[in-house]
Amino acid sequence: MIGARHEIAWLQSDFYRDQFRKILRWLIVSVVVIFLLIFCIIYMTLVQPKVRYYGNSTDGTIMPMPNVREG
Repeated sequence: MIGARHEIAWLQSDFYRDQFRKILRWLIVSVVVIFLLIFCIIYMTLVQPKVRYYGNSTDGTIMPMPNVREG
């Protein structure tokens, strides 16, 4: 009788241990993905391409517009 209880407790502890490790793996993967996304957002805000404007003529050709000096 006592042996059966120990076996059931052992099986339950194995189950919970395995589930804990499985969830921990998923949490580690999700934290890594979150850090990658944060890095991508920071990179995209710091390294922005130069803004270029284009004009369209009446015959449909696209021409780059000259820079406008501020101040």
